[in-house]
Amino acid sequence: MTQDPTGLLRHMTRLHTALQQKTAKECGIQSLARCQILTLLEREDSRTLAEVSRELGTDKAWMSRNVEALVQDGLVQKQSQALDRRMVMLTLTERGQTQAQALNGKLSQQSARLLDRIPAEEQADVLRALELLIGALEAETRAQEAVACSSA
Repeated sequence: MTQDPTGLLRHMTRLHTALQQKTAKECGIQSLARCQILTLLEREDSRTLAEVSRELGTDKAWMSRNVEALVQDGLVQKQSQALDRRMVMLTLTERGQTQAQALNGKLSQQSARLLDRIPAEEQADVLRALELLIGALEAETRAQEAVACSSA
C-alpha cells in the first residue's frame, strides 16, 4: 500500500516535534520555542531579538514573550545597544549555557537513537533524503518570504 507523501511528512513532523518537546521538558524547558532559542544562542553566541525571530521564523512580539520567560528563568540575558536602544542583544547566562549544552546533548543522543533504529544499510539513503528534504524546506521558506515581502 502506497502512503500519501504529504501525510507522511506531516506525521513525521508531528512525531519528531513531540519527541523534542518531551526531551526539552526533561531538561526543564517548558516549550519547544524556548528550546529553539536556547540552542540557537548556544550555537551562535549572541544575536539580536530580531535576528532570533527571523531565524526561527516567528513574530517578534511572540518571540519577545518567550525570551522574557527565559530571562526570568535566568537563562538568557538581554542588553540594549548603546547606539540604538531598540536593538536588544541576547546572550546565554552561565546557567543558560549549561542548560543549552545539556539540552543539545540530549537532542543529539535522541537523533542518534533514531538513526540506530534504521537498518545500517539504509542509513546513507535516509541521510541523503533528509539533506534533500532540508534543501526543499529552505527553498520553500525563501519562496514564502519573497511572496510575503512582495505583497507587503
